[in-house]
Amino acid sequence: MRTKLPSAVALGVAAGLLLAACQAAAPTPAPTAAVDLVLVADTVQGPANLTPEEKASGAVCVQKNRFAKNEEIVWRVRVIDPATGEAMDDQALSSVVVHLPDQDLDLHYGPHPRDNPVDFFWTTAFDVPETYPTGLLAYTIDATAADGRTGTYNQFGVALAQLQVTDEVRPVITPAPSPTT
Repeated sequence: MRTKLPSAVALGVAAGLLLAACQAAAPTPAPTAAVDLVLVADTVQGPANLTPEEKASGAVCVQKNRFAKNEEIVWRVRVIDPATGEAMDDQALSSVVVHLPDQDLDLHYGPHPRDNPVDFFWTTAFDVPETYPTGLLAYTIDATAADGRTGTYNQFGVALAQLQVTDEVRPVITPAPSPTT
């Protein structure tokens, strides 16, 4: 009795080769280039209404998302060009803006820290008024490149991770007058 195993193997090999040839011939779509700008942002404690001791102990520029009234919120933003992976400066961007519910804040590009710079990024600040509503502070950040490309930063959807204004009211500290000569 003859076995049909060699013809079955040959048929399986032929079907496999045909399938591989058809898959290789299928066109692969070209990857699409990213056009939206990438924004990386955080909020930190600004120096307004901090005591000299708090400033000296390193309370300035510490990341946080809960701010008392009369505290200064500082946004730090880096805008990345997805085509190059490089940060974009004030020559490459025409605007970077924080949108609060009641106002817009323009960001400015520059060295940080000011006295001994180690980095460059976009910043703006907002002193939370004593009369400001308590609770979540919704905001977005939009960047527009000189060539028209745009990008938007949105907070995470988790309430505990979003920017919040607390019931606490920090006392207003009047800066000492600068010495005159």
